[in-house]
Amino acid sequence: MKQILQGKTGILILSAAAGLVVAVAAWKLFDLGTRLEVNAAVREIARNGSVAKARTTLELLDNRAFVLEKLSEAVEDDSHDVRGKSNLLSTLTMFNQPRALRRALDSKSVTTQRAACSLLWGDPELKTRCGEIALAWLKDPGADDRASAASICGHLDLGEAQPVLLEIVARDPTTASEQVLFMRALAGIKDPKPPALVERLFGIASSEGMDKDIRGIALESLQRIKEGPRDRVLELSIGILADANASPILRSKAALGLREFPEDRAWQALEAVLLSEGGRDEILQRNCLYALGQMNPADPALARRYVDRLRQLLVDRRVYGNPYYAIRVDVATALAALYARDPITLDIMGDYLVDEDPKDKEHLVRQEAWLTLWTLTGTRLPDLPEPELFMTPPQPFPDPLQAREYFFRRAHYRPGITMKQSAMVAKIAGDLPRMQKTRQQYQSLRAQILEQWRIEEEARKARAAGEGPSPGSVGPEPPKEEEKGPGEEGKPN
Repeated sequence: MKQILQGKTGILILSAAAGLVVAVAAWKLFDLGTRLEVNAAVREIARNGSVAKARTTLELLDNRAFVLEKLSEAVEDDSHDVRGKSNLLSTLTMFNQPRALRRALDSKSVTTQRAACSLLWGDPELKTRCGEIALAWLKDPGADDRASAASICGHLDLGEAQPVLLEIVARDPTTASEQVLFMRALAGIKDPKPPALVERLFGIASSEGMDKDIRGIALESLQRIKEGPRDRVLELSIGILADANASPILRSKAALGLREFPEDRAWQALEAVLLSEGGRDEILQRNCLYALGQMNPADPALARRYVDRLRQLLVDRRVYGNPYYAIRVDVATALAALYARDPITLDIMGDYLVDEDPKDKEHLVRQEAWLTLWTLTGTRLPDLPEPELFMTPPQPFPDPLQAREYFFRRAHYRPGITMKQSAMVAKIAGDLPRMQKTRQQYQSLRAQILEQWRIEEEARKARAAGEGPSPGSVGPEPPKEEEKGPGEEGKPN
């Protein structure tokens, strides 16, 4: 060993060892490990990679001054794009550096100004400066993320931007980024839109040879027009919805747009697709049901007539028996919101309690059926975990028109149902034997429930006619238990 160390090989070994010692010392002295971690995390944020993870890394490092230094340097580095710089500026704000964001509006780097503008345009105090940046950004044909500039100009209602926006939509987009720019520019053009643009949109939306995404953008823009050829837009939307060969996404856009046309032609078109059983598109059918539920005519009498028609549709076998479990969930939530105390509601919800759709992994149909039955009957089931949660069911809406907002919302988003209640029902919904028992319990109480509903409805009508007391809004009374004979005290209903 001594001979080896005295030779050339030994000199090399000793030199390498010395170098390693120096490297380790330098690593510790200058904290190079932390610096490498910071640089890597900042790059990840700037390239819009795993931003949340990178921010957590920076948060946990014990060298805040170096972190802020590197973030600030990266914000001014023009090798990063606008979106990356927006991430960096947001990160600085998270690190309690709000002034960095405002200073960036006057940075020497144009992309830094634009990134700051994208984050600050909603601040009334900075509207003028952000408007200047956004307009210059929009006018730059080669700018990165020009679609954001179009959106900001539209939100700020910049008159100077209108000619530029019109110029953008005069050309057919050919790439994904151009499509986004086209869409944002359309949204930013003021109403009433110029007649020439409206005709162009009709041409695009009607053309079967046009890209389906562009057709969809044009159709949505036409549907948003408040002043103009509304009847033509209605007929175009109905035609696209009825076209079984059209793109499913395009047909869904047509369906959702028809909720803004609360009249019989739109209703009939949506209903026809909803009730179709041949070659069904279940997601499209769900969008049709949603559009029907959201039709809100200005005339209250017509609005109530539409709510009544919706209620009849919900108990149509072709709707409540739809193979798509999400539609069955919608049926349950809407019948609860409408306070639909009818015999068929009991039957449908009873079937839903034991629904076994393998795609419904969270048993949402069972959950909503359980909560709907409880909402309508107030039944206090035996052997229910934490029964104190379910002593008082939700109050009915005084007017069905007030319920529209909640037709298709899960129960825990509706007044009177808490997250704790929903969580408990979610827990028991996966227990099929329990759900089967619950169904049997409701079936055994069916006659009592219906009689209770009849009595309460007669009382309601009497109050409305001024013939009885008006005790205020009350929820459902639970069905009364039958008198039990000796030895039957423990017998469940």
